[in-house]
Amino acid sequence: MIEVTSLTKRYGEHTAVDDLTFSVRPGIVTGFLGPNGAGKSTTMRMILGLDRPTSGSAVVGDRPLAQHDQPMRVVGSLMDAKAVHPSRPAYDHLHALAVTNGIGQDRVDHVLDLVGLTDVAKRRSGGFSLGMGQRLGIAAALLGDPEIVMLDEPVNGLDPEGIVWIRQLLQGLAKEGRTVFVSSHLMSEMELMAEHFVIIGQGRLIQ
Repeated sequence: MIEVTSLTKRYGEHTAVDDLTFSVRPGIVTGFLGPNGAGKSTTMRMILGLDRPTSGSAVVGDRPLAQHDQPMRVVGSLMDAKAVHPSRPAYDHLHALAVTNGIGQDRVDHVLDLVGLTDVAKRRSGGFSLGMGQRLGIAAALLGDPEIVMLDEPVNGLDPEGIVWIRQLLQGLAKEGRTVFVSSHLMSEMELMAEHFVIIGQGRLIQ
């Protein structure tokens, strides 16, 4: 579960996130909606501990993510599908993450198969299409078999078949009892994917 309480982030005179309070429950897909620039990514970065809030708090489970001993087993996230060295093959990228986080090799093979990248696992990620890059990012997010899955705009770059695939994947993870939190500016797709919605605009909670 994710609990956000009075979360605020200011950059000088600009308020990117303004006093947000909401919960993300396990067992369902929660859509995080708002136009580009609404503060969705900033909020997610604060939940992950990548940005420090100006005020307020964000906890996963019962405490901030940074206080968990094995964070990749608690939260799997995709914030930027391009955050991979372009000369590194998909397999090597996931293998490095696994080794440094105490995750078994069999899990690398499993997530590559799960996202449909087994046949291209030895190819350099710099040659991947945007959709393939998204699949690699999702594989990395799932590598730790996490309790919570948090993805920022995961359908970007996916073809219609890929969008259906990720919808079914995330709904399946939610049915397993995991907490699934997915941001998007595409209301039409979120209506098909999510059961609960958190909607923000200009950093403020709308619904």
